[in-house]
Amino acid sequence: MSKSGQIEQQKILRVFKLINLLQGNIGKPVHRLAELLETDERTIYRYFKLLEALGFEVIKEFSKYKIKQRPGQDTTLNYSTFSQEESVWLKSLIESQGKGNLLRDAVLQKLQLRSEVKQGTEQLFKAHLGNLVDQIGQGITEKKQIWLKDYYSLSSETVSDRLVEPVGFSSDYEHIHAFEVESMSMKVFKVERVGEVVLSQDAWKHEPKHELPGQAIFGFTGKNRYSVKLRLSKRAYQLMLEEHPNALPFMEIKNRNQYYFQGEIPQLPGLARFILGLPGEVKVEEGEEMKAYLKEQLAKGAF
Repeated sequence: MSKSGQIEQQKILRVFKLINLLQGNIGKPVHRLAELLETDERTIYRYFKLLEALGFEVIKEFSKYKIKQRPGQDTTLNYSTFSQEESVWLKSLIESQGKGNLLRDAVLQKLQLRSEVKQGTEQLFKAHLGNLVDQIGQGITEKKQIWLKDYYSLSSETVSDRLVEPVGFSSDYEHIHAFEVESMSMKVFKVERVGEVVLSQDAWKHEPKHELPGQAIFGFTGKNRYSVKLRLSKRAYQLMLEEHPNALPFMEIKNRNQYYFQGEIPQLPGLARFILGLPGEVKVEEGEEMKAYLKEQLAKGAF
């Protein structure tokens, strides 16, 4: 690719990143947007005008900018774009006007661009959130502290960095339960309000204070900690993902075809029921308490 082509590609990517940063309720000041996109503030203002030309409405609240979402608006109409079915219908209608119409080509070009921008930004935003979840999950698995950079607090209308020890996800992965070091307490953070996740080199230091209020893994909560390592069949791995999504941070695949669960659980019965429900498909490699409990349950069944 030529140098000019690379520059244009970088500009396009930067605009997509800007749209991603402006989505949701977070909002960011211009100087922070310039830092994140590695450019200057004048360029950010030029990009704002470009977004407005594409049908986005950029608003300023408390010195922070974001893309306005209309209350109660159908998601297919966000940012003055159209759904795939609407785009196809409009395109056919406009093309029927004939090549002599001077507005025809201009409208078709804008129609295609707006629809592609909408789809592209949605994919980028979902990929961004997925990346955050992966990094938080790594912190849980490795028992490392993490920084939630540029976290937006809805109650105080402030943006700050939070040093936390991540403990678990909500069932829909929209929130994380984490121990905040500064306040020395468990808190709930919304993933969408996190600007960036940075994995610290420091291990957990307050594990005895980790709790999951109202949160359960394998259907149980509690302060007990039982270490368990399981080797799973592919079917058991898939079923665990579907039936117990909070177990994801403790699951991994090795060498493409070896499936494992390794972590700490608050109580034994929930996971034990899962194991007993899949005879021959789950092997307990570590966890003496779990092995003893399974033997006890099997003995009761035999009796």
